[in-house]
Amino acid sequence: MQQHQITVMGKQIRLRSDSDPERIQAVANYVNEKIDGLADGPKTGSAAQQVLLLAALNMADEIFEVRAQHDELRDRIREHSRSLLDRMGQRA
Repeated sequence: MQQHQITVMGKQIRLRSDSDPERIQAVANYVNEKIDGLADGPKTGSAAQQVLLLAALNMADEIFEVRAQHDELRDRIREHSRSLLDRMGQRA
């Protein structure tokens, strides 16, 4: 497991992960973009906690939306697969 150092909200954070360093940095950049979209300048104390909480809630909402889209796509693929299998069975 590799040790990585990233910066989130101006704070250096060390973490261990098997992920590629590029992916770790991309995730950190994404989190910083989300935080920057909510913050009007540097935040400390309870203001920083509120910004982090809002960013976490926004990212969780994105995850829920992607999961819903995934489930819908999976259901559509199953429907099309069944339809194709039914057609193939009728021609055989």
